[in-house]
Amino acid sequence: MTAQDDWSEAGVNILAPELLTKVRNMLEREPIILEHRLYAGSAAPLMLIFDDYDEFVRHLESRAGPGDRLLMWGYSGLCRDDNIAVDAKYPDAAGRTPRGGSY
Repeated sequence: MTAQDDWSEAGVNILAPELLTKVRNMLEREPIILEHRLYAGSAAPLMLIFDDYDEFVRHLESRAGPGDRLLMWGYSGLCRDDNIAVDAKYPDAAGRTPRGGSY
């Protein structure tokens, strides 16, 4: 922690009950995408998807540290069939992929 980053008790705190409630409500509707940016850029951001509130909380308890920034988006608003960047299939041993399939 550095003094120049202006630490404050009035800052946005992910453990605040109203924010945890917001996350829980989001997860009741859809999975969330989390970008977990580590304070002071000590490593590359973690990019995760959660569909369970308790797993999200376990992540906070085990991986989050003071000052980490947590950015979240609803999965269905971003991951749609009309904006797929790559659509591919994994081949069999002969290099073939199915033209159809039950997805």
